[in-house]
Amino acid sequence: MTSNDEFLTTIENWAKLYFFQSLTEFFNSLKNSELSLLQAYALTYLFFKGPIKISELCEHMNVSPGAASQMVDRLEKLEMVERVADPEDRRVRKVAVLDKGEEFVQEKFVFSQSWLSEISTDITPEREAQITAVLSALMQGSGKV
Repeated sequence: MTSNDEFLTTIENWAKLYFFQSLTEFFNSLKNSELSLLQAYALTYLFFKGPIKISELCEHMNVSPGAASQMVDRLEKLEMVERVADPEDRRVRKVAVLDKGEEFVQEKFVFSQSWLSEISTDITPEREAQITAVLSALMQGSGKV
């Protein structure tokens, strides 16, 4: 196995572990919430991408306009989002996340990442600095940061 293959395999294994652990914690946190998995995902997407039109939410989530509208209705009733006029075209309505919705997403994000604190208990400060540098370089290289 070449150095590059080993690198990619290690990154892939880390991504699998991160995805599984975070998703498990996220699902566990939703057990005590008022939202379904799809509603929580819609809210999270709106948090990161909003305010957006419902049609954009439909397209991203691959759901019908009716299903997306019902999700937004539910989130509105819970005072997590609101429909607002687009400042560039008052005829267009967008969905924006309210403070209660932001708090929900932030809380679930923190909860789903809680397992990470257990990782660094046996890692030296020097090793932590190396890992931080490598992860920072990977994020910058991905163009997602």
